[in-house]
Amino acid sequence: MARKGARLSHNNINTLMELPQDYTPSLLQQSTNGLYGNHFRFTIDRLPDVSFFIQSVQLPSVSSGMVLQHNPFSTVHHTGDHLTYSTFEIKYLIDARFKNYFSLYYWMKGYGFPHSFEEVVQFRAKQQTLVGPARPKPIMLEKTHATLLVLTPDTSTTIAEVHYDDIFPFEMSAVSFETTDSEPPLLTTTCTFACSNFDIRLME
Repeated sequence: MARKGARLSHNNINTLMELPQDYTPSLLQQSTNGLYGNHFRFTIDRLPDVSFFIQSVQLPSVSSGMVLQHNPFSTVHHTGDHLTYSTFEIKYLIDARFKNYFSLYYWMKGYGFPHSFEEVVQFRAKQQTLVGPARPKPIMLEKTHATLLVLTPDTSTTIAEVHYDDIFPFEMSAVSFETTDSEPPLLTTTCTFACSNFDIRLME
């Protein structure tokens, strides 16, 4: 049974593993090919203006920490019991109408309300219309979900789905406008997101 709340098509449901943790390593080497890093699709729920123009994205680093047990002879290392997910960055092309940059800026102003408390009220009200009839906690309206599809280079078949939970943008890089270039360059910039967790689902 698929994880509750996952964005899955009907055709993909039967090809997924039961849980992200359910995995039996193969006893034989099945493939000697490496994975290409330029065949992917990354979509961010409630930020479709950004999704179409994304040029690169990262899987956050994951650390569990460890517990040190000291004794008179040596220090014994034990596994930690909490995973920590780092921030991750996307690089995207700014569209000709400046809308995808504005949508990220609007999101950050929605939970940062730099001018008045009314800004966050308006932001949450608009996000509520996008979520639907459910009544999520107000803080959840300030976060969203994202999906990374890892694709094969030949058929664009999905190899794996990576589901990012509770993401939100918290840093937008600077954008430089210049007249020194002989040919006008396309503007690109980056945005850094926080992530509570991600699940990887291999496709059979």
